[in-house]
Amino acid sequence: DHPNTLTAMNHLAMGYQTTGRFDKALALFEEILNLRKAKLGADHPSTLDSMNNLAAGYRATGKLDLALPLFEESLKLRKAKLGADHPDTIQSMNNLAEGYYATGKLELALPLFEEILKYRKAKLGADHPSTHNNMNNLAAGYRVTGKLDLALPLYEEALKLRKAKLGADHPDTLISMNNLAEGYRAAKKLDLALPLLEETLKLRKAKLGADHPSTLRSMGNLALGYRDAGKLDLALPLLEETLKLMRAKLGADHPDTLITLSYLGGAYCNAQQGEKAASLLKEFVTRQRKRFPNEHPQFAGLLARVSQDLLKCEQFATAEEMLRECLNIREKKEAEAWSTFNTMSMLGGALLGQKKYADAEPLLLKGYEGMKAREKMIPPEGSTRIAETLDRLIELYTATNKPDEVKKYRELRAKIPEPTPLPKEKP
Repeated sequence: DHPNTLTAMNHLAMGYQTTGRFDKALALFEEILNLRKAKLGADHPSTLDSMNNLAAGYRATGKLDLALPLFEESLKLRKAKLGADHPDTIQSMNNLAEGYYATGKLELALPLFEEILKYRKAKLGADHPSTHNNMNNLAAGYRVTGKLDLALPLYEEALKLRKAKLGADHPDTLISMNNLAEGYRAAKKLDLALPLLEETLKLRKAKLGADHPSTLRSMGNLALGYRDAGKLDLALPLLEETLKLMRAKLGADHPDTLITLSYLGGAYCNAQQGEKAASLLKEFVTRQRKRFPNEHPQFAGLLARVSQDLLKCEQFATAEEMLRECLNIREKKEAEAWSTFNTMSMLGGALLGQKKYADAEPLLLKGYEGMKAREKMIPPEGSTRIAETLDRLIELYTATNKPDEVKKYRELRAKIPEPTPLPKEKP
């Protein structure tokens, strides 16, 4: 428990984490924190370093339920011990913001990222690596919230500065290269995104190794770029390889593995390989179920998103099963929400696909009427849903030979302009 021994242990743990050997890193980080608390005290700067490092290790392995409380405690203790503008306090603030970002709490993450960038530009200068890191983080927050006009210039500036400061193949430069490519992909600038994604993957393989977590993320991102460009012949094998390597390296329940599992399932749907899609998407739902309390509204949202893919590739029986569970949750938790009525229509669509017309009709009618009554509540990303609901009613009445009803719903459908498709969900 000598301080020098603990410092050496910490360096070794950091080495394990940098090379993606997270199990070895976490075991050491946990041991160091316990020893430093006992030897130095709970608020000693070295103890707080260990608390921060362990939280970062938890975040890297997807254990966000363990990471966030540690990040919050670390920030609180560093503020009290070191002051609000000490560099270590700012680092804790940054780590907490990254934790909020990873858990989707963007309303908490973005103000912190903005505050940290302002501080680091003033104290360290625009050319400091820590400033570059925060430019990248803030740009990521802007991208995910759809503010691409703010995100892209920041990504471009961060990449330019990192190339000049650190070199073209430094891991941090490659992070910026990857993120700028993802920004271009979100903005549908695939002519700019694809070459950058390909270059990033090539450099990461050479610099970090073929199965490093960052390399695997680059593989997945490039596959999604190919998918967005309609190159499914390139996207599918790359996603398959990525999933295989992620299962081996990160484990089947790691967030990166799970999101890749869902993207591969969706890609199989796009390629009309319905049975493969259903198998993977069922596994995705089963594994994600462990993360949510019983009947959680977020889990209902996940079921709805997966079912949308299943309906597209005509896996109607599997979609029905998921949508019944989704509707059960939503009717209990958010009975008057527009999304509950959309779920009714989707379930009607799953029954329609199985030619269960009598069961489908009341769900399709109630779903449409509920959606129409709540039209002003539907956010932009749901702009196609009423049109889809009408399309299902037209299909139902065409199949059951009711021309008057077909005419009625076609007239309503004709009044809805075709929306501009939104960017697909990002990894």
